[in-house]
Amino acid sequence: MAVALLLTTALALAGFLVTSIQGFAVAAGIAGSSAAARALVTRHVGIAIPTVLLSLFSQSMVIFYFIGTGRLVKDEIASLPEAERRPILRALSGFKRRTSPPATFALASAIAVFVLGGAVHTRALPSWVHLAASLAAVLLHAWAFGAEWRAFADNTQLMNDPRTYARGTAKDSAVSSRSGSSRR
Repeated sequence: MAVALLLTTALALAGFLVTSIQGFAVAAGIAGSSAAARALVTRHVGIAIPTVLLSLFSQSMVIFYFIGTGRLVKDEIASLPEAERRPILRALSGFKRRTSPPATFALASAIAVFVLGGAVHTRALPSWVHLAASLAAVLLHAWAFGAEWRAFADNTQLMNDPRTYARGTAKDSAVSSRSGSSRR
Protein backbone atom coordinates (compact mmCIF):
# COMPACT_ATOMS: atom_id res chain seq x y z
CA MET A 1 0.00 0.00 0.00
CA ALA A 2 2.82 2.39 0.89
CA VAL A 3 4.49 1.83 -2.48
CA ALA A 4 1.21 2.50 -4.28
CA LEU A 5 0.71 5.75 -2.37
CA LEU A 6 4.27 6.88 -3.10
CA LEU A 7 3.74 6.02 -6.76
CA THR A 8 0.53 8.04 -6.96
CA THR A 9 2.25 11.00 -5.28
CA ALA A 10 5.11 10.74 -7.79
CA LEU A 11 2.63 10.55 -10.68
CA ALA A 12 0.79 13.61 -9.39
CA LEU A 13 4.10 15.46 -9.11
CA ALA A 14 4.99 14.47 -12.68
CA GLY A 15 1.54 15.55 -13.86
CA PHE A 16 1.96 18.96 -12.24
CA LEU A 17 5.35 19.35 -13.91
CA VAL A 18 3.96 18.44 -17.35
CA THR A 19 0.92 20.68 -17.03
CA SER A 20 3.08 23.53 -15.71
CA ILE A 21 5.29 23.32 -18.78
CA GLN A 22 2.25 23.17 -21.06
CA GLY A 23 0.64 26.08 -19.24
CA PHE A 24 3.83 28.12 -19.49
CA ALA A 25 3.93 27.47 -23.24
CA VAL A 26 0.32 28.63 -23.58
CA ALA A 27 0.85 31.69 -21.35
CA ALA A 28 4.06 32.71 -23.06
CA GLY A 29 2.25 32.77 -26.37
CA ILE A 30 4.61 30.26 -27.92
CA ALA A 31 1.75 28.73 -29.85
CA GLY A 32 -0.14 31.98 -30.48
CA SER A 33 -3.86 31.93 -31.12
CA SER A 34 -3.75 29.17 -33.68
CA ALA A 35 -5.38 25.79 -33.72
CA ALA A 36 -2.18 24.46 -32.15
CA ALA A 37 -2.74 26.75 -29.15
CA ARG A 38 -6.28 25.47 -28.72
CA ALA A 39 -5.03 21.88 -28.93
CA LEU A 40 -2.36 22.65 -26.32
CA VAL A 41 -4.97 24.14 -23.97
CA THR A 42 -7.18 21.07 -24.47
CA ARG A 43 -4.25 18.76 -23.74
CA HIS A 44 -3.31 20.91 -20.72
CA VAL A 45 -6.80 20.56 -19.25
CA GLY A 46 -6.92 16.87 -20.22
CA ILE A 47 -3.81 16.16 -18.17
CA ALA A 48 -4.57 18.64 -15.38
CA ILE A 49 -7.89 17.11 -14.34
CA PRO A 50 -6.54 13.57 -13.78
CA THR A 51 -3.46 15.06 -12.09
CA VAL A 52 -5.59 16.95 -9.59
CA LEU A 53 -7.78 13.92 -8.93
CA LEU A 54 -4.70 11.73 -8.45
CA SER A 55 -3.25 14.28 -6.03
CA LEU A 56 -6.47 14.51 -4.04
CA PHE A 57 -6.69 10.73 -3.83
CA SER A 58 -3.05 10.10 -2.94
CA GLN A 59 -2.67 12.82 -0.32
CA SER A 60 -5.95 12.07 1.44
CA MET A 61 -5.08 8.35 1.43
CA VAL A 62 -1.65 9.09 2.94
CA ILE A 63 -3.35 10.85 5.84
CA PHE A 64 -5.79 7.97 6.34
CA TYR A 65 -3.01 5.39 5.95
CA PHE A 66 -1.12 6.74 8.95
CA ILE A 67 -4.32 7.00 10.97
CA GLY A 68 -5.22 3.39 10.13
CA THR A 69 -1.79 1.85 10.64
CA GLY A 70 -1.46 3.81 13.87
CA ARG A 71 -4.68 2.25 15.12
CA LEU A 72 -3.48 -1.25 14.13
CA VAL A 73 -0.18 -0.80 15.97
CA LYS A 74 -1.88 0.69 19.04
CA ASP A 75 -4.18 -2.33 19.21
CA GLU A 76 -1.20 -4.67 18.83
CA ILE A 77 0.85 -3.04 21.60
CA ALA A 78 -2.00 -2.58 24.07
CA SER A 79 -0.73 -5.44 26.25
CA LEU A 80 2.86 -4.16 26.41
CA PRO A 81 4.15 -2.39 29.52
CA GLU A 82 3.91 1.41 29.47
CA ALA A 83 7.69 1.81 29.13
CA GLU A 84 7.68 -0.21 25.89
CA ARG A 85 4.53 1.46 24.51
CA ARG A 86 5.76 5.02 25.03
CA PRO A 87 8.46 5.09 22.27
CA ILE A 88 6.13 3.32 19.84
CA LEU A 89 3.34 5.84 20.47
CA ARG A 90 5.86 8.68 20.10
CA ALA A 91 6.98 7.23 16.76
CA LEU A 92 3.39 6.90 15.52
CA SER A 93 2.72 10.49 16.48
CA GLY A 94 5.91 11.53 14.72
CA PHE A 95 4.86 9.82 11.48
CA LYS A 96 1.59 11.76 11.45
CA ARG A 97 3.38 14.98 12.38
CA ARG A 98 5.85 14.50 9.52
CA THR A 99 3.30 13.57 6.85
CA SER A 100 0.06 15.40 7.64
CA PRO A 101 1.25 18.99 6.99
CA PRO A 102 2.91 18.25 3.62
CA ALA A 103 0.01 16.02 2.52
CA THR A 104 -2.56 18.64 3.55
CA PHE A 105 -0.71 21.50 1.86
CA ALA A 106 -0.14 19.43 -1.30
CA LEU A 107 -3.84 18.55 -1.36
CA ALA A 108 -4.86 22.19 -0.87
CA SER A 109 -2.41 23.35 -3.54
CA ALA A 110 -3.96 20.95 -6.07
CA ILE A 111 -7.39 22.40 -5.37
CA ALA A 112 -6.05 25.97 -5.59
CA VAL A 113 -4.30 25.32 -8.91
CA PHE A 114 -7.46 23.80 -10.35
CA VAL A 115 -9.70 26.68 -9.23
CA LEU A 116 -7.20 29.32 -10.36
CA GLY A 117 -6.89 27.56 -13.71
CA GLY A 118 -10.61 27.98 -14.21
CA ALA A 119 -10.32 31.66 -13.31
CA VAL A 120 -7.53 32.13 -15.84
CA HIS A 121 -9.47 30.25 -18.51
CA THR A 122 -12.41 32.63 -18.05
CA ARG A 123 -9.95 35.58 -18.02
CA ALA A 124 -10.86 36.56 -14.46
CA LEU A 125 -7.19 36.35 -13.44
CA PRO A 126 -3.89 36.78 -15.25
CA SER A 127 -2.16 33.54 -16.24
CA TRP A 128 0.89 34.19 -14.04
CA VAL A 129 -1.25 33.62 -10.92
CA HIS A 130 -2.13 30.11 -12.09
CA LEU A 131 1.47 29.42 -13.11
CA ALA A 132 2.80 30.59 -9.72
CA ALA A 133 0.26 28.38 -7.94
CA SER A 134 1.25 25.48 -10.16
CA LEU A 135 4.93 25.89 -9.32
CA ALA A 136 4.03 26.08 -5.62
CA ALA A 137 2.05 22.85 -6.04
CA VAL A 138 5.09 21.17 -7.62
CA LEU A 139 7.25 22.21 -4.65
CA LEU A 140 4.63 21.13 -2.12
CA HIS A 141 4.20 17.75 -3.80
CA ALA A 142 7.99 17.27 -3.82
CA TRP A 143 8.04 18.09 -0.09
CA ALA A 144 5.18 15.65 0.52
CA PHE A 145 6.91 12.91 -1.49
CA GLY A 146 10.11 13.27 0.53
CA ALA A 147 8.33 13.32 3.87
CA GLU A 148 6.12 10.39 2.93
CA TRP A 149 9.05 8.33 1.63
CA ARG A 150 10.89 8.51 4.95
CA ALA A 151 7.77 8.04 7.08
CA PHE A 152 6.59 5.02 5.07
CA ALA A 153 9.99 3.37 5.50
CA ASP A 154 10.01 3.99 9.25
CA ASN A 155 6.37 2.97 9.62
CA THR A 156 7.02 -0.31 7.80
CA GLN A 157 9.83 -1.13 10.24
CA LEU A 158 7.58 -0.30 13.17
CA MET A 159 4.69 -2.39 11.88
CA ASN A 160 6.93 -5.40 11.19
CA ASP A 161 8.05 -5.63 14.82
CA PRO A 162 6.97 -2.91 17.25
CA ARG A 163 9.04 -4.27 20.17
CA THR A 164 12.28 -4.34 18.18
CA TYR A 165 11.52 -0.87 16.84
CA ALA A 166 10.95 0.39 20.40
CA ARG A 167 14.22 -1.13 21.57
CA GLY A 168 16.07 0.39 18.61
CA THR A 169 14.53 3.78 19.34
CA ALA A 170 15.50 3.52 23.00
CA LYS A 171 19.10 2.60 22.05
CA ASP A 172 19.27 5.50 19.56
CA SER A 173 18.02 7.89 22.24
CA ALA A 174 20.54 6.61 24.77
CA VAL A 175 23.43 6.91 22.30
CA SER A 176 22.46 10.43 21.23
CA SER A 177 22.03 11.58 24.84
CA ARG A 178 25.43 10.15 25.80
CA SER A 179 27.16 11.69 22.80
CA GLY A 180 25.37 14.99 23.43
CA SER A 181 26.44 15.07 27.09
CA SER A 182 30.06 14.24 26.20
CA ARG A 183 30.20 17.24 23.84
CA ARG A 184 29.35 19.72 26.61
